[in-house]
Amino acid sequence: MSDQSDQSDRPTSDKGAPVPPSYGQINDDVLNAMEKPGYAFYLAVVSLAGLVGLAALCLMYQVQAGMGVTGLNRPVGWAVYITNFVFWVGIAHSGTLISAILYLMRAKWRDAVSRSAEAMTIFAVMTAGLFPLIHLGRLWAVYYIIPYPSQRQIWPNFVSPLVWDVLAVSTYFTVSLIFWYIGMIPDLAAARDRYRSELGPEHVKSRIYRALSLGWSGSGTQWHHYGRSYLFFAALATPLVVSVHSVVSWDFAMSLLPGWHSAIFPPYFVAGAIHSGLAMVLTLLIPMRKLLHLERLIEMHHFEMLAKTIILTATIVGYAYGVEAFIAWYSGDLVEWQNHKWRMFGPVAWMYWLCVVCNVLIPWLFVFRRMRTHYLSLFVISLLVNLGMWFERLMLIYTAQAHDFLPHNFGRYLPTWVELGITAGSFGFFFLFFILFTRGLPTVPLSELKEHIAQKEIPPTPKPCQHRVGQRLPQHRPSVLAVFSNAGNLLDAAKSCCDSGFEVMETFSPVKLEPLTEILKLKKSPVRFFTLVGALCGLAGGFWLAGGTALVNSLTVGGKPPLSWIPFCVVGFEGTILLGSLANLLGLALFARLFRLETRPCYDPRFSRDKFGLLVSCGPDQIELLKERLSPARPEELHVHQ
Repeated sequence: MSDQSDQSDRPTSDKGAPVPPSYGQINDDVLNAMEKPGYAFYLAVVSLAGLVGLAALCLMYQVQAGMGVTGLNRPVGWAVYITNFVFWVGIAHSGTLISAILYLMRAKWRDAVSRSAEAMTIFAVMTAGLFPLIHLGRLWAVYYIIPYPSQRQIWPNFVSPLVWDVLAVSTYFTVSLIFWYIGMIPDLAAARDRYRSELGPEHVKSRIYRALSLGWSGSGTQWHHYGRSYLFFAALATPLVVSVHSVVSWDFAMSLLPGWHSAIFPPYFVAGAIHSGLAMVLTLLIPMRKLLHLERLIEMHHFEMLAKTIILTATIVGYAYGVEAFIAWYSGDLVEWQNHKWRMFGPVAWMYWLCVVCNVLIPWLFVFRRMRTHYLSLFVISLLVNLGMWFERLMLIYTAQAHDFLPHNFGRYLPTWVELGITAGSFGFFFLFFILFTRGLPTVPLSELKEHIAQKEIPPTPKPCQHRVGQRLPQHRPSVLAVFSNAGNLLDAAKSCCDSGFEVMETFSPVKLEPLTEILKLKKSPVRFFTLVGALCGLAGGFWLAGGTALVNSLTVGGKPPLSWIPFCVVGFEGTILLGSLANLLGLALFARLFRLETRPCYDPRFSRDKFGLLVSCGPDQIELLKERLSPARPEELHVHQ
């Protein structure tokens, strides 16, 4: 289906261009997708749950019979399970790329696809976290690797890249989960208000979304702190994207095996992770857009921009393939060169060239506009990229072990039905959670899409008020609530009241209005101090944990002294991001007054849909004057609260 045919049912302007949706239409399109699903949804859930159940049976058989039921052998000790771990961690990267990095770059096209990409990140990390346990074999021995005080004094070795891996992935999951949930709070409030008006405040849906929305009312105070907090989350998550898959690559690059011991692995793995993640976004969003009737919000333009980004990542991956071959040849290391030649022309050459074709050559077809603006080609190419990236992980992990230094140690590997069953179950696990997400939570960020409409209604250079405004309304004083349907009218009314001497007011809106901070001369949010203090504590705590642990037994590992400060930088970095994010969340909750079940006084449920409110405190003798100052802004309604 082409882009033109897809937009044929949309209303058009006099010039024939599609008319953008309104505030209410955006609200309805997203929340309608959360209504009671049909039989196809339940069939998909049951099928995927059955696939997960079969994988669980395979795992139970493996636990009882032992790891001998897998294809793992000597010398190939890492294979499909570690491949799945690296693959799913890579899939998780596109969510933070789209949400954090593109947010900092002010790329507006990301808004329609960011929520689904963030959800994909959470579920992919959950899936990846299963495989270290599955690969462990003896699941009951997992407590040996948990750092807790005991008489055995067994502590993790913070010089080991495997320990860095645990820290990086757990930090990434925690920060991504907080980032995803914080971004959904305004949209959860919209769902709360809709179900409260349709089903009543005591309905189970109303109660659930009431609890999840944390008392969000869309007040100017909340948006002010929320905007700064979200920006800091994006700033903290951006370096985390680069660090996580770099740390995963060090699981291999820190060894001495040919094919693994390479300095190109960190950027190579990061580019490959983003490449596979963007392909998975296309794989999920193309059918989701059609099935949930989100054609008006997720347009061909968004898929085309994703395709252009995939061209960039495919080029970087292709460059990494070329550099990897060049390094193997130019280094003069005969073992490295023979390993690479075996990978390119030996029995596993089909896997190598499959990766080149699927990960580099086929994505370059997006250079042609017809290929990146047709849903079928977008979907098929995304599937091929996912296939190629999975086999790339298997190729890198398997070939280095099977063809190392000594010819008598060369070996082969074939996965068994147990490994393939668990692998299929991991895909079922991932897709099951994503399908449940599409019916339970807003799949498209309402507030960010509405912000595009609000920006067109706001004057380009709003003039600030003559003095600063207070937003905490005193009790037992009359106030006037003006309701508007236009963001520009709200700002005009706020400035008019401020210039007339009314210094205490509060605003309500379904979107974040950045000019409001300049017009009302609001103070900078103190959330930044919480974030800074938390980050510094995490930095100091990370080095203290690594250094203190190293001195417990003062063991020399790998020829490194107990206090190896350069490897400890990984621990310090992860601590900085983790505690900085948690402190940022704490600051947002305190200053925006979240984690409560009641909204602000005088709140109207329409403020989460398509209306804007201005609540101004005044004396009993100033009510008529206030109404007079509000009239030029053309309020739709005026309510006096005594």
